[in-house]
Amino acid sequence: MSAVAEPKPYDRVFDAQKHYRTLLQCTARPGTIGQLDDALIEVPPQLNRASALLALTLLSADCTFHVTEETPAAEQFLRGETMARPAAAEEVDFLFVTDAGRTEEVDRAKPGILAYPEQGATVVVQVNALSPAPMPNALRLALSGPGIESEAVVFVLGAPERLFEILRDRNAEFPLGVDAYLTCDSLSAGPCVLGLPRTTRIAWERV
Repeated sequence: MSAVAEPKPYDRVFDAQKHYRTLLQCTARPGTIGQLDDALIEVPPQLNRASALLALTLLSADCTFHVTEETPAAEQFLRGETMARPAAAEEVDFLFVTDAGRTEEVDRAKPGILAYPEQGATVVVQVNALSPAPMPNALRLALSGPGIESEAVVFVLGAPERLFEILRDRNAEFPLGVDAYLTCDSLSAGPCVLGLPRTTRIAWERV
């Protein structure tokens, strides 16, 4: 029997506040896999539910976004539900990578400037699975840095090593860089998210 509760209608205040607290925890404690309570909302097939719920929480009319799989449905969903504006990948505040194998846009994500490093992009990458336990053919990520006592280990399925090479290179000149979230829809846990802020050092190996 699945451990996931039946979804309820999405509440733009209550659910967004709850999901925001989860995302803050994932950012403050890298290696924590956060569970976003699922909600009844129609999501285009290009976005997983975790990415959609993250977008509903963080995007607003003041934000720009880009979806790497350029389809009208995903763009219309994000525009209609959040009022954010689409723009080129190298200019946006939020870059949604629907296929983790498409890393070229991540390499172009804006890192901010020294006067305003917080203007660096947030990259949201959809993967197949996230787990604190080993999975066949997964990447083992060993995380260190602020918010981690010594080392945090998490396993990611469906992401290429090239993605983490790019994140490492983009974040080499702190405080410039990009923050990242990995998202997936788990059959057992529902929509899940892993935060990888620019301060986190990542080492990886295939298991």
